[in-house]
Amino acid sequence: MMRTQADQQLAERIRIATERSALSRNRYTEKVVREVTDSLAQAEDLVKRSILRYDQLGSLPDNKLKAKTGLEQLQADINETMRDLKKDQTLRLRRVTKEAFRNGILGGFKELVEARWPGFAKLKKDDTTSLANNAFTLIDRDALDFLANYTVVLAGDVQRELADGIKRTLLTAVTTGKGTADIVRDLGSVIKDPNAFRRAGGKLFQRAQYRMELIARTEVMRAFNQGRMKMHHEIGVQRLEWLASGDERVCPECGPLHERVFDIDQIPPIPYHPQCRCSVVVAEPIDLLKPEQIKQRSQNLKRKQRQAKRVFEHGTPSDFETLSFDQLSDLAKTNQISRSRTKKELLREVVARAPGTNTADLVGEALQAVLKRLEIGRKRSKQDLIRELLKKQRFLAKAKQEAEESRKNPQSKLREMTYQELKDLAKTRGISRYLSRQEVVEILNERNPSRNHTGLSSDELSRLMKQHGLGRHKTKALLIRSLEKLAGTELAESLLS
Repeated sequence: MMRTQADQQLAERIRIATERSALSRNRYTEKVVREVTDSLAQAEDLVKRSILRYDQLGSLPDNKLKAKTGLEQLQADINETMRDLKKDQTLRLRRVTKEAFRNGILGGFKELVEARWPGFAKLKKDDTTSLANNAFTLIDRDALDFLANYTVVLAGDVQRELADGIKRTLLTAVTTGKGTADIVRDLGSVIKDPNAFRRAGGKLFQRAQYRMELIARTEVMRAFNQGRMKMHHEIGVQRLEWLASGDERVCPECGPLHERVFDIDQIPPIPYHPQCRCSVVVAEPIDLLKPEQIKQRSQNLKRKQRQAKRVFEHGTPSDFETLSFDQLSDLAKTNQISRSRTKKELLREVVARAPGTNTADLVGEALQAVLKRLEIGRKRSKQDLIRELLKKQRFLAKAKQEAEESRKNPQSKLREMTYQELKDLAKTRGISRYLSRQEVVEILNERNPSRNHTGLSSDELSRLMKQHGLGRHKTKALLIRSLEKLAGTELAESLLS
């Protein structure tokens, strides 16, 4: 089909807008890489300070007890630093993965606006942001959850190997009589200058830095491109053209893909490899949803979500029956209820459909074969989800009731304990002594009910924490609050068992 001059001009504008968007994406990615590197550098500084406090640690043959005690304290200090590093990078990577995903959605709409796409040409900045938020509500975010968890797992492997490497270096140094200055040199250093990094070799901190930067760069790119791809799919894009970075750094894997057009469901994964800088651009045929259609779909979905929330909070079993399967499935996800059947549930269904079946040996392939023969799916049915949601509804109601009663009791034994005793108790009960983001939001909402703090950025939350005198660690009162909340939860669980 002959393309008109207007079509050619539109295609060129969207291509230019996409290339600019890719540059913005790359700048954000490098900002994240710098943050991750700075975090690692701070951990390196703390580790080395701890080591240097124990001068000549391995040269104490006349006082082995002192050397052993010193080494144990040193290892405890390093373990604390590594835990803080893991917590910092876990929170950071989860946040930036989600930010990149949302930036990908917003970037996709900005490209259409900048290219003066029919229906999008007159949108202002606020309209574009609102449209991206509407699209975000429509997109299935299971992929985003997977990306965030996957990135954290990759980073966790690096952090664990770094901690093990520091421990091995320390033990080797002690057994060979090395001093602390030698240990510090053996660990290597985080290096900010790329040229100096390439010449520095591969000591422990440099290896960790290389891998952390690689993970941050690749996975942030992946999240951005995933968000943008999901947005394209949602608004009706059918085909995409591959754009390789048009510079001397383009690689042999991506070069041949440049300007190839793919159906959106068959396009190769992007990034195509670690540190890939490629992008994709909308290609013909094109029949996109209009902004008002996207907004209407989002409003319809939000209305259904509000209805489902009301039913979960106050509804009866018959109210749950009025909800659609999708509404029930979303409620289950929100309340951390698996949408897949447990093995126990699957075996119960097998017996229901084939009475007398011996389920004792049904594992692995044997179980799979029986499920296939009896046409039993692994996903929970509508009735399964209703049953689990009602159970969770009762659980939360009891937990809330007991927590309220516990808070009203001025004679709580927890209030008689010392701060250290409370920290020790919290540790045994699996309660973190650090304030989580959710806990910070709850406290701020209580102190300023007129404002909803849920969607605030990390920087804004940090500012408000300082304003309200909240630190990273829970105070005595906040530890008591967490323990009392747990006590109510445990009692509710016992009532349901």
